This record gives sequence, C-alpha cells and structure tokens, in this order.
Amino acid sequence: MVLKEGLTGHLLIYQGEKYMFNYREAVLSVLPICDEFVICECFSDDGTYEGCLDLQRQYPEIRIIRHPWQDGTEEPGYEYRRLARLTNACIEDARTKWAIQIQADEAVHEDGHEEVLRIIQGRSRFGDSPRAIASPFVHLVGNTKTQFRFVYQSSVRIARVDSTWRAFKDAWTLQHHDPGDNLVVHAVQARYFHYGFAFGLSMERMAKEKHFQSLFASEGFPDKRVLEMADGDKPLSMAYLFQAAKERGEFTPFTGTHPAVMKDWIESHRQYEEIFE
Repeated sequence: MVLKEGLTGHLLIYQGEKYMFNYREAVLSVLPICDEFVICECFSDDGTYEGCLDLQRQYPEIRIIRHPWQDGTEEPGYEYRRLARLTNACIEDARTKWAIQIQADEAVHEDGHEEVLRIIQGRSRFGDSPRAIASPFVHLVGNTKTQFRFVYQSSVRIARVDSTWRAFKDAWTLQHHDPGDNLVVHAVQARYFHYGFAFGLSMERMAKEKHFQSLFASEGFPDKRVLEMADGDKPLSMAYLFQAAKERGEFTPFTGTHPAVMKDWIESHRQYEEIFE
C-alpha cells in the first residue's frame, strides 16, 4: 500500500467504561491533527464499543478495527506484551506516513499540535530527517493538581510508519531495531497528560492498579507492605500504592493547564478526588 502524507492516530481500548478511562477525550485530544484515526476496540462487554461507534458517527475520519484482547499465545493476565502486539497492529493498519499513539487514560495538550505538524510536514529545522518524535509526560496521582515522577518522563509515541519504530514487550514507548533509524526529535510542547492514576478511588480501578504494582514488586516498586495495604473490601488511597514515591517527596503540585478536552471529564469525576497534604 502506498502511504499518504499525513498522520494516523490510534488508540487501544478494552472495558473503558468499567475502568473509567477517558478514552473519548484521548481520541479528541489528537484528532484535530490527524488525517484519520484508528480505534482498536477489543470486544468489550461494558458499553465501550457502543461509545466508540458514537464517536465514529460524529467524526467520519475515525475507523474502528477489532482484535481480541488476548490471542491465546500470551501468558494469561500479562497485558503488556498484549499492548505491544495491538499497538503494532494499529501502526501497520495506518494509511499515512506517520502514526501517533495515545492510550485510553491519556490526553495530549493542544498547545503541542502545531509543533507536531511542523515536524511531520518537514517544516522544522530537521527537514524530512526525523524518524520518531518524543514527547514529555505529566503524570497525575490522586487528583489533577498533584503530579509525580513516574517511571518515565518522556516517551516516543509518534513515528514514521515505514520506519522500524515499533512497540516491544510493552507499549509505553516505541523503540527501533535499526541503528540507522534512530533520529528522534523532542516535541517539548506536545505534552501527554496521564490520568490513569488520578481519581482512583473505585474498587475496580484499585484492583487493576494493585495488579499493575505487583508486576514490579521484584524491583521494589512498591514495597511489600504497600501491596498488603491494597487488600481488603474498601477502596484505598492511591497514595498507598505510591507510598515510596510520596515519601521521597516526588508528589509535587501541578499548576499548569490541562488539555481543553479534559475539562468536562475532570469535573464529572471530582467525587473520586483525593487531597494530599
């Protein structure tokens, strides 16, 4: 297939309603700079597919593809290789020369749109040379006014489709496997906001976060006592799961502006907000 000039957005989603993901806002945060957008809906049974269809009716540039959330070749429950597999399927499905990945609990700030377009259109000082674009991340925890240093502060989420930049093992960043494919431009204005740890006070969300944390327990993230705190029949503070980061002083105030598309979502989720002293 001959690739067209332009940018394809893509997002994976499974059980987005159940886990309170802001997947609609994630799509809308990058849609203005995309020539097309591919939603990979993984056979949810909680109304998520219907939500994606509603988006498609409003925005004809959206296409929906469907892949099973688990294909039978993966270790049961290990979702990170699964995310990589589905991310790469979306990249391969793109019809444009560039692809941008966004996850269902993220949003890109509109202040960075023009910078991304300049780079992919060859209007930056790098001309047509870049193979990928890295973006800074803002990670929120417990509410939308507290940020913390998560395990990554920047990530490659935009790459040329004809490059070797793909997801490996996980989908938090793309990587290349060709030494000649390594020119990355940093789009400092194209900030990704990560809301997955904000508004966490629901049993289903906390169970998911406990599972996530336990995968990294062997690396001391977090320590055993924090995981033990997450057992029980009541939702617990997100600060418990990130207690070590909190104790290291890595919870700091966020005083900037959020992506405009997140305004209503943030207001509608205030009942889940935590206030950290």
